[in-house]
Amino acid sequence: PSKEALDAPLSPPPLDDEPGPATGLSGVYPDGTLTRWVDPVSRTHHAGSLGDLLDRWLDDISPHRSGYTMKEYRRLVERHIKPALGAQRLDRVSGQQLDRFYRALSERGLSDASVSRHHFLLHAALGRAVKWGLLGSNPADRATPPPLPRSDVSAPEVSQVQQLLAAAEADKDSVLAAAIALAAVTGARRGELCALRWSDIDWEKRTLRVARSLTVIHEEVTEGPTKTHAKRLVAIDSALGAVLTKRQHDQHDYAELVGASPADDPYILSRSADGATPCLPNGLTAAYRRTASKLGFASHFHELRHFSATTAIAAGIDVRTVAGRLGHADPSVTLRVYAHALEQRDRELAGFLGSVVLGALDPVSPADQPNVPARAELEGPR
Repeated sequence: PSKEALDAPLSPPPLDDEPGPATGLSGVYPDGTLTRWVDPVSRTHHAGSLGDLLDRWLDDISPHRSGYTMKEYRRLVERHIKPALGAQRLDRVSGQQLDRFYRALSERGLSDASVSRHHFLLHAALGRAVKWGLLGSNPADRATPPPLPRSDVSAPEVSQVQQLLAAAEADKDSVLAAAIALAAVTGARRGELCALRWSDIDWEKRTLRVARSLTVIHEEVTEGPTKTHAKRLVAIDSALGAVLTKRQHDQHDYAELVGASPADDPYILSRSADGATPCLPNGLTAAYRRTASKLGFASHFHELRHFSATTAIAAGIDVRTVAGRLGHADPSVTLRVYAHALEQRDRELAGFLGSVVLGALDPVSPADQPNVPARAELEGPR
């Protein structure tokens, strides 16, 4: 399908033929009248449409999400969800209706991953309706989005990261060299790296504070909290410290060369003489891709984050520590994303335990096995 076809709003699906709030009999009063009950899958009172809920939910979560995330959420809501389901009364939204919506998205050519993003958004909004007492349960729990095929993340080899770093240094690009080293060692996201300032480094304790993230929306640069709205301290070693020290000296020398006064708290990754203007995430990606291309391999800057995680797991670092370094709010995210690396560790563990437990045992040779009669001997003549 063309981009125009995918971007066009969906028309509303047929009205749901599932019943509304389920009703039934729950008992008999002493005077003989019947009591009535409402199934907990329904609400206790009418609370507007699904579109109304989505507007309220987006407003509610906006202070706790990045600008880029909110832009993407609003795009999904306005382009696809509201045109198809926005007018539906909230207490009449059903799993069957959501499944029809997902199927319509798939038929228009959206990938399974894209359809699942719509499902996750609806599930979150309807879940909030349950917490607000507008619904008794979440109808998205009874929907079935398309299964997501598992795809292992791609990460460069150690030798490739070393080549990238050496190439950046050979080009006298201390900004890109520092960015590569920071991403590979800390596992920080692009936006988090671009927002780093020299005040975020504690040289005495050898720690780096990751507290902000840089995003660009409609050409407007915004500096806000990290993706998980949590600050974290990441340990840095002497090797990374040396790269950062060189970057600081280069920044200072450049300012002196052009006669610029350094900003009060310069950005670490900045190509401006005073350090007041940060590198943008897409610019960092473009510089990285050009360097990788010159070296003869394809790689994306975000893969350095995967490199950091998979290398740590391969070295036997526990998942909780890796998750904390990456800024994952929940270690289960790390387990899910890097399951392939954990499987390799599991194979290594199997070999280690096998050698510990069974390594001292002599394998039994065929000559030492007990003489077991063949089946024909046991059965005798037919």
